Amino acid sequence: MIASRLKQFWRERTATDDPLQQAANGVALLVGSSQPFYPLGVVWIIGAPGWAASVAWATTPLFLAVPFVGHASAAAGRVLLTSAGTLVTFMVVLRLGPGCWVEAYYAPVLLVGALLFRAGEAGPRRLALALPIAALVIGRFWAGPDVAEAGRLWMLHLCGALGLSAYVLFVFRQARNAHATLRPTSVSAKQMERN
Repeated sequence: MIASRLKQFWRERTATDDPLQQAANGVALLVGSSQPFYPLGVVWIIGAPGWAASVAWATTPLFLAVPFVGHASAAAGRVLLTSAGTLVTFMVVLRLGPGCWVEAYYAPVLLVGALLFRAGEAGPRRLALALPIAALVIGRFWAGPDVAEAGRLWMLHLCGALGLSAYVLFVFRQARNAHATLRPTSVSAKQMERN
């Protein structure tokens, strides 16, 4: 009973007719729900220094807020998604060091910025693309030494590549489905031509 009420509350507060925001909601929920496990995986791979990745937990509420913000303003919800993705990647790079390959997670953030904004949303799109690029450059100057030993970096890189691939594929799939919804089908296009 409580679960059904929570589910109803969630649906009411996050409902949107915007397919691009629905795609952003899916990405945000995937990242927000998997984020608590990320530092645990890093600790398992590289040991105690991996607890530095626990800064990722601080941004989990931002990802979970994306559907709520997107309910009020779709463009703001998608900007929040790219901002949260940039922030979590930046914070983890600063803590783990650039050799830990975390910077590669700017790729799905850039993909969201490139694929989930309409042509008329040039300002938010530019911001969504500029944030991860600026964070990458700034992170190169501020990042500390790598916390992982060289002998364990290969495993961190391998797991990072697997996780990154999953995120990129999910973002691409969500964007493809959203854009397919935005395009009129051939049947509806023919009906419009007749009228």
